[in-house]
Amino acid sequence: MSLRGFLSRLRVEEAITLIFFVPMAYTLARMSAVQSIASGPAAGYPGSLARLVVLVAATAFFLWLVRFRPQWGLLRDAMPFVFCANVYVNLDDLIRFYGAKDITADLYRWDLKLFGVEPTIWAERFIHPFLTDYFTFCYWSFYICGPLLGLLLYLRKDWKAFRYTMVSLVLCLYLGYIGYVAWPASAPRLAIPEAFTVALRGGSAFLDSTRAATAAIPLTARGAFPSLHCAVALLALLLAWKHLRWNFWVQLPFGVGLIVGTVYLRHHWVVDILAGFVLTFVAFWAGPLIEDAWARLSERSARVLRPSTSSSVTSSYSHPEPAREAADRASGAGS
Repeated sequence: MSLRGFLSRLRVEEAITLIFFVPMAYTLARMSAVQSIASGPAAGYPGSLARLVVLVAATAFFLWLVRFRPQWGLLRDAMPFVFCANVYVNLDDLIRFYGAKDITADLYRWDLKLFGVEPTIWAERFIHPFLTDYFTFCYWSFYICGPLLGLLLYLRKDWKAFRYTMVSLVLCLYLGYIGYVAWPASAPRLAIPEAFTVALRGGSAFLDSTRAATAAIPLTARGAFPSLHCAVALLALLLAWKHLRWNFWVQLPFGVGLIVGTVYLRHHWVVDILAGFVLTFVAFWAGPLIEDAWARLSERSARVLRPSTSSSVTSSYSHPEPAREAADRASGAGS
């Protein structure tokens, strides 16, 4: 298969993923060769070689899937989220490796200029075990709100809405990852711990332990700006309102709780949230436009290649189900 033929099989979020693969693989390879960047237990980039192997293996499996098993629709559709997770676990090292200026102090000053008080400190007056548990639960809903909406649209076979949702979500995540590396920033709970006088304790020991686990994730040390939690929560709400209205009403209390909870739980400055909302609207607006343009380009490339090959070259951009339905309709019309 020619390079052009292979590219005609890719979907736009897959192409974005492959674009990110090159700098990711290069950076992990460089990290693997670094003996030490600091003294003490933080020296070097532990596990970078293993993470490089995982990244390369996942990419090789993805390319094999596109080339030889395009009919494995659900698995292929899930792969972009696998890559997003792979990038996410490497972000703390990427931030350290590229060493951009930390903007935490700037975010703190901007919050004070906007509100006259730091909102995470002001929110202490509302601390209650029930609210702490509720906002903690909502905070974790970040990991399912977008993928669950995509799965529901997939099961409904609403392919256009599914495609728009996938591209918008992946675009939002990657733009946020770029922001983390370009503008490192710490969360309020890490930057100004001495300013808080009321401890966050819920009524559930399990939820308290999950909140403690969040503090142990290395990315939380400098991955605050923009707030991807808030960006994805709002984006999932907008996409649900547009494509699956009943799911919007189910998501609403958790999405609002997540956004408010990032301040209550001291995970984000309000400026982080506002920057996250900018990502939301960029992805919500640009995702469908990019998807439609890429789909037209993919189909055009497939038509150009088809006459010059011994076997039929088709764009596997569409799902196999609509393709089979189209073939059945054509067969029926000819009989």
